[in-house]
Amino acid sequence: MLPPRYRPLTTTVMPGGFGSVQKVQDTYLDRAVLFKSMQDANNNDQLLNEIQGLSQARSRHVVEIYDVIKSQNGDVQGIIIEYLGGEGYTDFHLKAKSDPHLYVKVLYQIGCALRDLHAAGITHRDLKLENMKNSDSGVLKLFDFGISVSGVDYRTKMNRGTLVYAAPELYIPHAVITTAMDIYAFGVCAWALASDSYPRELLERPPQQSSRAPSIETVLPGLLHPEIVQMIDACLAPDPGLRPSADVLSKVFAHHLTRGMHKGLFSQGQTAVFELSSAKPNVNIQIGSLGTLKAGYDGLIFKVTGVSGHVYINNNAATIGMVLHESCVLTFGSPALGSGRQWVTFTSSQPEVIL
Repeated sequence: MLPPRYRPLTTTVMPGGFGSVQKVQDTYLDRAVLFKSMQDANNNDQLLNEIQGLSQARSRHVVEIYDVIKSQNGDVQGIIIEYLGGEGYTDFHLKAKSDPHLYVKVLYQIGCALRDLHAAGITHRDLKLENMKNSDSGVLKLFDFGISVSGVDYRTKMNRGTLVYAAPELYIPHAVITTAMDIYAFGVCAWALASDSYPRELLERPPQQSSRAPSIETVLPGLLHPEIVQMIDACLAPDPGLRPSADVLSKVFAHHLTRGMHKGLFSQGQTAVFELSSAKPNVNIQIGSLGTLKAGYDGLIFKVTGVSGHVYINNNAATIGMVLHESCVLTFGSPALGSGRQWVTFTSSQPEVIL
């Protein structure tokens, strides 16, 4: 079945739910890859589904497809996909409490994978710890797209996912598959990464019929920022409309992973006059008798901590607690002064998460 280009590295074939994989050597590119085929040729439609899903996904957190193996008459017999030689995540709960920063970093990577998939119109539909693994370079990647769905308004005839990860709305006959179901599974993944057992509410059929699942705070007490806890808990909302999007999840996690790394600059004309950062967490900007603005950085956001006189941020009167966004203009002086007012610009860096 395999073309001469691929040489089996082992006789062991690892079975999955419907397909099986074998580690082979790509002799052209001199690298180990995986050959995936279906155990039953009648399920080749799932393999085609996986090919379509992987070909549409463009993400560093989704396994790559390298080749499609066809028979002489053109029927798809298997695919060659990226070999992930790094660690898996089924035992990650053993280290979650001792390294909450790494825990959040794992969630961030899963969130990024879902963000990229959902942006391409793909619902993974079988998100679970067994379907994610690290590459040799340590980057988390999702795989197994056999029951993924592209587009909207797809109604399922049967739930072929993993039960504990299945959202409550999947128990409705002919349920419409939505990205919110992936978000629910993400919430279950967050629990599985933190604990070796699930709360009873998630094990009910349908889940969460008696009450909502407890907060992730119960298994990681005091180890996560309240905003992180809120995001994870919201993923498990029984009402899919209350779950955050993958884009929101990835942004929130990224923000916390870069805590203390942001830098803000206040400039007048071409001259930087004040820096706001972890090294300089407070500034006091006074422009003559026009007004005074105090600002602070708490490691996550830049915000106004004090104001007197006439100070405006993007033409809105500055108030204590107002957030200084990535780029804004500060105006000092009453509008009645016209050209007698003075302007200061504020810009902030957006550091990237280092994996």
